[in-house]
Amino acid sequence: MLRLSREDSVLLLTCRGHLQRQEEERLQGLVREDVNWAYIAWRAENNRTIPLLEYHLRRLGAFDVLPAPVKAYVERWTVMSRLRSALEFRNLGRILDALDQEGIPCFLVKGPDLALLYYPEPLLRPMTDVDIMIRAADAWRTQEVMFALGFRHGIFDPSSGGWTDDRKPLGQEMFRDTYALPVFVHIEKVEAPFPADALPAKLRHRHVKAYIGSNNVMHIPIFVDVHFNLSVGIDEEDIWSGVRLANALGRVVRVHSPTGAVWFLAARLYHEAFLYNSLRLLMLGDLHCVLHNQINDIDWAEVAAIAYKYEMRPALYYVLSQVRHLFGIDIPTGFLDLIRPDQKEIPLQHDWGDIVPKLFSIPSLHRVELA
Repeated sequence: MLRLSREDSVLLLTCRGHLQRQEEERLQGLVREDVNWAYIAWRAENNRTIPLLEYHLRRLGAFDVLPAPVKAYVERWTVMSRLRSALEFRNLGRILDALDQEGIPCFLVKGPDLALLYYPEPLLRPMTDVDIMIRAADAWRTQEVMFALGFRHGIFDPSSGGWTDDRKPLGQEMFRDTYALPVFVHIEKVEAPFPADALPAKLRHRHVKAYIGSNNVMHIPIFVDVHFNLSVGIDEEDIWSGVRLANALGRVVRVHSPTGAVWFLAARLYHEAFLYNSLRLLMLGDLHCVLHNQINDIDWAEVAAIAYKYEMRPALYYVLSQVRHLFGIDIPTGFLDLIRPDQKEIPLQHDWGDIVPKLFSIPSLHRVELA
């Protein structure tokens, strides 16, 4: 039995948009205990769940328990994240209009899809970039559309507000080695919500990149990832399967199917946690939000077919089993039995075991006895 610390328990409870009543009561009990809020804020920052932490603590009347420096940092982080998201959504509307005018089909995926459709409010879910899916055949036309809108390829320097242009031509080899066009960037300029010296360097250099000039104008880069796949080697028909229409941004838009979101989020969470040793509690929260809202619309037969086709069974089994256990989501046991790795057979590729110790960077030593 792996028992989480109070701090990790707070992080697990506040990494998602929706809590059950008993979970709210548990969180209220934890915040009355002796917890290390500086550690929680550090973990939440690296998981990009600070706005969710603030949201739950505020609505439960517990935000004032944070020490003053931690409270101020969480507030600034959240304000910056919400400001950036608002600018991202404004640019997303421009992009969708332009692609529609050119007859280029696309759908929302990852950050904008999740924030707009599944979270209690769109600005609650941080987005480091805006993700759009197109078909590979439309890549060259899409790049020209983005250039016409003022987006560029290059590097933004948050220490000076400087920009280095790096226009990248598209080649056929790109479609073998990656799954997105070179990132597009547009610099927004808005009045800064804080003086420059009140914005920690770590925040504006790493998490919510920004530069504040002497005139209190903030320069924020808006990053747009235009995907033509979710990962190298996935068939296009599996990417576009079940794409549906939804109301978002004051219009009707195409969005990722809930079924597609489930298998993609679970697989990505698992592989990035193990391959890149990266903290991914926000992805766990994303997956919970999709299942919380759309559990009755998930095609579990399609998820199982994808798991077998792309050797995702270990990733989907360990992640979705823990989602069922930790959050009480009614994932069918028959589905989990179907994709469960058989420990008596040769291990499947990328079967690294349970995801929870990795999510919390918990090293553990187990006693081993012979049969």
